[in-house]
Amino acid sequence: MLNQKPWIILLVTFCLALFLSQIVSSANNSLQQPIINGSREWEKIYLGLPNPENIRRHLRVYTEEPHMAGTPEDYQTAVYTRDRLREYGISAEIVEYQVLLPYPKENSLEMLRPTPYKAVLKEDTVIEDKDSFDTAVTPVFNAYSANGDVTGQLVYVNYGLPADYRRLAEMGVSVKGKIAIVRYGKAFRGVKAKVAEENGAIGLLIYSDPVDDGYGAGDVYPRGPYRSPSSVQRGSVLYTFLYAGDPLTPGIAAIKDAKRISPSEATTIPKIPVQPLSYRDATPLLEALGGPNVPRNWQGMLPFSYHIGPGPTEVRLKTSFDFQIRKIWDVIGEIKGATEPEKLVILGNHRDAWVYGAVDPNSGSSAMLEVARSLGELLKRGWKPSRTIIFGSWDAEEFGLIGSTEWVEENADRLSKNAVAYLNVDVAVNGTNFGVSGVPSLMAFAHGVMADVTDPKTGKSIFESWVSRQKAEKTTPVKVGDTDFQIGSLGSGSDYTPFLQHIGVPALDMGFNGPYGVYHSVYDSFYWMEKFGDPTFIYHATLAKIWGLMVMRLSSEALLPFDYSNYGRQAEKFVDSISKDAKEKELDLNLSELKKAASDFRQTTEQYQERLNRERLAANNLKIVNETLLRTERAFIDPQGLNQRSWYRHVVYAPGIYAGYEAEVFPALQEAIDSKNISQARLAASQAKSALERAKATLLFNANP
Repeated sequence: MLNQKPWIILLVTFCLALFLSQIVSSANNSLQQPIINGSREWEKIYLGLPNPENIRRHLRVYTEEPHMAGTPEDYQTAVYTRDRLREYGISAEIVEYQVLLPYPKENSLEMLRPTPYKAVLKEDTVIEDKDSFDTAVTPVFNAYSANGDVTGQLVYVNYGLPADYRRLAEMGVSVKGKIAIVRYGKAFRGVKAKVAEENGAIGLLIYSDPVDDGYGAGDVYPRGPYRSPSSVQRGSVLYTFLYAGDPLTPGIAAIKDAKRISPSEATTIPKIPVQPLSYRDATPLLEALGGPNVPRNWQGMLPFSYHIGPGPTEVRLKTSFDFQIRKIWDVIGEIKGATEPEKLVILGNHRDAWVYGAVDPNSGSSAMLEVARSLGELLKRGWKPSRTIIFGSWDAEEFGLIGSTEWVEENADRLSKNAVAYLNVDVAVNGTNFGVSGVPSLMAFAHGVMADVTDPKTGKSIFESWVSRQKAEKTTPVKVGDTDFQIGSLGSGSDYTPFLQHIGVPALDMGFNGPYGVYHSVYDSFYWMEKFGDPTFIYHATLAKIWGLMVMRLSSEALLPFDYSNYGRQAEKFVDSISKDAKEKELDLNLSELKKAASDFRQTTEQYQERLNRERLAANNLKIVNETLLRTERAFIDPQGLNQRSWYRHVVYAPGIYAGYEAEVFPALQEAIDSKNISQARLAASQAKSALERAKATLLFNANP
């Protein structure tokens, strides 16, 4: 009979080892779990994860080929994005829409008089930048320009804004029946097309003057970061300030069987041909112009005195486009929330580019993938967000905010009910100066995140560096913590537009800015980024830290970090400013009721925030309070929309019709005052008053959190 003692000893040893291993495993798991949601320990781990080299690798892939929306190359970037998200442990799918996209066929511009000249309409190759030699480079065009073949005398109209045409009229000059030439800058290019059309021009040329982003700003590419003589700014001239997204499906998603209007019914498509130019191509046209000298502030930096015209410069402009319904591809990733999976925190960036788009937009695309990888690493270690996180890689933003708008329109009910916030990055990095814009209720939240991330250049926090720069740019001293340190307001020009201004989701937009003069050109390439934008990619990684930290706090903190007291103060200031403007214009407009509504809203927000700061919320009250905070921003949405542009429904913020990118505050009222339309101003004041009262009532409904 065998001796049983060794077996007994072995069995006891095995059981003891198993017991100890379970204790160790349990201890490790407990270390990986946050003590409370939003634990700063998890944030510390996250801040150590974003890797510049990973972002560099992604940007190389995104910028390998031109990838205009709807092209096979664009689809490949969608597949790459989806596959990386899945690789990082995040579920992801490609969502397809079918939208109207015009591709250029054959555009040309000739000066017929006084001296023949044929515009090159092509950028030079640069020996240092291999991508400039690619024969597949996107042609030079303005998307949604009308097809046309027009001949006419040229008239120079400065930046092509309403005030410029009024000044032109004072000088006795009209563009009616003529071709206008204007310079880029001051407003969205679509505004320039609309104003030229309204003033009777038969065509429009938009050129980049060197005073704005060429040698007037600094050394030009490839010696420096600014626009060289042959460089051209491509871009859409769709009238997105009327409504965003696919021009044939306003307000509804452009899915396969969507009901579409005809192109002739689409109010966002220009009726005149429009063509962008380099300052090399613009030079002979402008130099030949006669007529009076331009006003001093219209003079650009080309080496001659500018003249208005008309003539003797006469040009022939031909534009030819293939307008077709084409497929585009959003990529949607998702991390399911553990306790409130229905609530959504959304971060997004568009992926399509006019050519390579190293800065715009793929610095953001690359940073977003690193946010995804870093959050995926936290998931592996046991972190779980309370609320669901959505990643949106949007397509066809460059054509008119199309991919994001169609997704928002398709998911409007779900988003209106459950979206917590939308965090947008378009251009992530073209320099080292951080900038952020958003709704006032997220100002303190943004400041808090900025304070917890280090600026690689200064060693201070991003917030301290930002404040120092703001102080340097202000003419009067301000104190840290003062409301003078506001984040910017959101106008339009990027994918936050449908979220905030169509359905009322609180939004932020951010990025690092610097010397950048290759916008929408072939030279917005990987070489430019590595040479001038962010050679070490450390600011890309810093942006990923800021972005990810925002996502973690919004998705995990028990109490949503909204502070409406700043919203109240800002709203009251806005109303006071508008009232003063109306008085200066000597309008018979009584805004006392609106001023009272703004004052009441401000008082309510301050009292509500004071209670939130003072009282410790019981767990069963948190859900009610959080829902109240979300509903307050939604209260600014008017289902009827703004006057003559019902797609824009946010009463406080929208892009100005004649600004395009810039925010107009209480836009319907401000525009009525500017046009001295008293009846419309009264209606808009009533609409604004009702919105402020709805927001106040939302907070008062839960006045005792």
